[in-house]
Amino acid sequence: MLTNVISKVRPILDDAHQSLPVELAVFAEKVYGDIEKLNNFINREIDAIEKKNGLNNSTKSNARRTLLEQAGRKLEVLKDKRNYSSKIEELEVKLPPEPPEEEPILKYLREKEIRDRLVGMTERQILSHFGKTLFDGSNPLLVDAILNAPSGFELLPEEDLNKLRAVKAKRRVPEVAGEIELLKKLNSLISKMFGLVKKELDALRKKEIPEYLVEKKQKK
Repeated sequence: MLTNVISKVRPILDDAHQSLPVELAVFAEKVYGDIEKLNNFINREIDAIEKKNGLNNSTKSNARRTLLEQAGRKLEVLKDKRNYSSKIEELEVKLPPEPPEEEPILKYLREKEIRDRLVGMTERQILSHFGKTLFDGSNPLLVDAILNAPSGFELLPEEDLNKLRAVKAKRRVPEVAGEIELLKKLNSLISKMFGLVKKELDALRKKEIPEYLVEKKQKK
């Protein structure tokens, strides 16, 4: 039942092996195994429903829908089991407070001056001119100026802002910050894997809803 979605999950697992250390990639491998086991469970139960004597098409459809709902609950349990947000929070607590900064008003004015100069540049121009010093941690004022831009006036896309947050964190405790960054990457990949499975289960379940119930819901 989940053959198509497993083929979409596989490249995400490959990404995990390429972008994460072995000791973390193994957790993504376990998620892939969870999904395969869930698929085997669904296939086994579907086969039992189809082979059961005395069931008409409507009864079989109801049984399949019930099964897919059960699979959805199993998926939620797996998502909780494979979520590493609590571990990330534990590590973030270990990060010491940032060192005292200069006078807040003066720092704000310096950051604002930088943002005023950057606002006329495109994202590509900013990265082209300042990319190296931004991401190697050698220009902390520029990093803060970009990260502290008012909501709705972000100078870079969220993906690059996340990288800058990681750069800023590494200024405090490189080892812990690096581990946090890797765990966030792992969590993101796992979330994508489970998200694809949930989407597929929802689609399969909706196919088993009787037409009269769909029409009734649409009329409301």
